[in-house]
Amino acid sequence: MSYSLLAIVLLILGLLLLVAEVFIPSSGLILVLAIGTIAGSLFCGWFAWMPTRPAAFWSLVGALVVLAPITVITAFRYWPETAIGKRALLEGPSPEEVTPFDEQLNRHEALLGHTGLTATVLNPAGIAVIDGSRVHCQSEGMIIPSGTPVRVVAARLNHVTVREYDPSDPPTRGPEPISRDSSFESRGPKTEPGGTDLDFPIG
Repeated sequence: MSYSLLAIVLLILGLLLLVAEVFIPSSGLILVLAIGTIAGSLFCGWFAWMPTRPAAFWSLVGALVVLAPITVITAFRYWPETAIGKRALLEGPSPEEVTPFDEQLNRHEALLGHTGLTATVLNPAGIAVIDGSRVHCQSEGMIIPSGTPVRVVAARLNHVTVREYDPSDPPTRGPEPISRDSSFESRGPKTEPGGTDLDFPIG
């Protein structure tokens, strides 16, 4: 095989090894082989063309300068679509995985400003009945006894914060607080017909 043909074959082989380095984990071994193959291509091209046809040799160098980056960029473009690329890259959550959190956040935010009655002691976490539903909530750090009217002052994804209701506070869009002398069992009030037990974890 002549040096000229060998130079072209080694150049093509070197470019293929660059592609293989992107797709196949080899700890850099394939990259070393690619660099050695490309160096061999230049060596053969020097002997084949430099003494008599230097333009052909520099054409080989120019082709290498142009094709090597294009080859690597193209390989990286398609790498995420391969099985290895999909395992290596972390995909974002699907809409189905995000929807439950959105629904929970919306239900919590809907309670903002509403009033209810504590079903257990908030120390500082506990349960309150708000809009006929038992809600896991927490106070702002102080202990609130059972059977105390409270108002929702903050609502986040993983918890609801309540404060002891003060009639002098500015009016809210929530319903009037439950009276202290309302019938209330020690185990907590029963959910009203159609009510929902919002059994969310406390953050």
